[in-house]
Amino acid sequence: MKRKNGLVVKRMQRSTLLAGIMTCIAAFGTARADASGTSATETRLVMDEVIVTATMTEKSLEDVPGSVEVITAKEMKEMNASTVAQALENSVGLIVEGSSGRVKTPSIRGTRSKQSLILIDGRRIPVGFGDLVDINQIPVTIVERIEIVRGPSSSLYGSDAIGGVVNIITKKPGKKTGGTVTAQAGINEDGEGSTFLGSGLASGYNGRLSYIIAGDYRGSNKWNRTIDDGVDDGDHMRMGTGAGRFILDLTEGHHLSAGFDYSNRNMDGLRYIEGLTRDRDTEDKRLSYYLQYDAKLADNYQAMIRLNRAESTSEVTVDPPTSSAAKGGAKEDALSQAEARISGEPFKNHLVTLGTEFRKEDRNNEPDEDMDHSNSSVFIQDEFLLLNSLYFVAGARYDDNSMYGNRLTPRISFIYDVLQNVRIKGSYGQGFRAPSIAELFVESWKKRGKQVYEPNPNLNPEKSESYEVGIEGEYKNYRGSLTFFRNELTDMIDATYIRSAGTGPMKKDYYTWENISNAAISGLELESSILLPKGFSITGNATWMETENKETGKDLEGKPDITANLKLGYDSSRHGLHANLRASYIGKRFYSAGSSSGYSLFHAYVSKEITEKIDVFAGVDNIFDESESNPVFFYGGTHISL
Repeated sequence: MKRKNGLVVKRMQRSTLLAGIMTCIAAFGTARADASGTSATETRLVMDEVIVTATMTEKSLEDVPGSVEVITAKEMKEMNASTVAQALENSVGLIVEGSSGRVKTPSIRGTRSKQSLILIDGRRIPVGFGDLVDINQIPVTIVERIEIVRGPSSSLYGSDAIGGVVNIITKKPGKKTGGTVTAQAGINEDGEGSTFLGSGLASGYNGRLSYIIAGDYRGSNKWNRTIDDGVDDGDHMRMGTGAGRFILDLTEGHHLSAGFDYSNRNMDGLRYIEGLTRDRDTEDKRLSYYLQYDAKLADNYQAMIRLNRAESTSEVTVDPPTSSAAKGGAKEDALSQAEARISGEPFKNHLVTLGTEFRKEDRNNEPDEDMDHSNSSVFIQDEFLLLNSLYFVAGARYDDNSMYGNRLTPRISFIYDVLQNVRIKGSYGQGFRAPSIAELFVESWKKRGKQVYEPNPNLNPEKSESYEVGIEGEYKNYRGSLTFFRNELTDMIDATYIRSAGTGPMKKDYYTWENISNAAISGLELESSILLPKGFSITGNATWMETENKETGKDLEGKPDITANLKLGYDSSRHGLHANLRASYIGKRFYSAGSSSGYSLFHAYVSKEITEKIDVFAGVDNIFDESESNPVFFYGGTHISL
């Protein structure tokens, strides 16, 4: 077998392209020297961005307790991110992991993917294939920003928020009419894996009703970096999505909102399973819809009531069928959620939030396997000034689950203003993850059918105890922060070997789930950004992490010891030019079969406004072909405002 080589001519082409982009940036940067300075709104730091995920109340970035990152729509555009998975790739203390079926999931501060909670506008979404939420299935067409809260958040959100929360905030309808259309195409350096994307968004209003409708359709063709190995490195994929948001103004300060999100994705590719090359076809469908009432009451009290329903269907077929296909067929997951909360100031300098939630999760496996469990909870949070320069947030949540009983999770955070623009932030919190329906009730298989995992209805929740302390501040056009964190995890759910059956390609190893693992994770996070003259800016972050599996004394598998990201950006409103060069480093990772060395990735992007409403863009990902999984990729397209 031979890996397709990046020929010398391809290296020259990549170097030429990079040099061309740098020349464009430099040329326009020189021209920019004669213009007035770049406006603060073009490249300003996101200090005034409104954050809601960390406390469920609106805060500016500097007033948020704990570690929070915001990824704006502008940043997503300049990464050419079309899905949430791509938008998160350069985040602080977070890596996007790939799983079976090419599912993409976030891992925050070294925790497992299942220990990070994914929300859309604060609403939960059900798991899909592999018992995971695939963020590669969530488009950014309607996304306004993504808020990432690092550290346990179970005191507000309950189960799954051990590592943190990723809250995808979508655009809200307003009193304006307009829209956008995007079209792009791309191909990798081997002339394979061609992709295309078409997306659109329209907004409008009619009296008291305002709305946003969005949708996209994307696809990619197969690609294979290794000749004649019997598998595809990239699947043939087609996905269509749609979303809508509607707001009805009732009276002053009272409105009713509703919305839906839908996606349908089909992926088809070759896999080597049980001694044969087989065609594996997956179809994943998601549908969620909600109804919400918001009210501003007397004395600055605010209330919210919401009903949320989300459904996910996943079906896998293998041709020719395998002996594991008996557990195939469609898997349907559903989540029903009702929640309410109220925030206000019952006492001077105390902002109190009270909330309650009821949630039921169901799974149906063909032909007739129905499983469910339910969860009821209440929580309270108090935000208060202890001194003029010392701000505290204290809260706790009580969850009662039909399967494992009850759980109380507290959290306390503080902000101490050392100077006007320098702050110390710290927090202590507990988190937990409830065992999933699959772990409790469903037999599943992994490693292309070689491993069978049997359920265990007697599992207990995974638990965590975490703390962090950090310093952050701003000076003129500079902003920076340094944070230390440590997580202690107990009762983690892992597989225990039971037996083996069969021989040769038909051999299967059987496991069951048990609460057997403990782990410790500690690390440092560094963030920095500066606005430079003539429209340039530099932003960067780095995370150093030390992990330990306390059962083996070894590192946790698949968690890099160092990750780092750096971006040189350029923005010129006068010339309608926007460009950036991005570099990422993913450090050494431990695996039981052997450690992998670190590697660096480089990407480039440039866009030019042709008219006030039309711009064109182009870019290249993985310029020097260093990715472990993806080849060099070229793309281009256009954005049109209506």
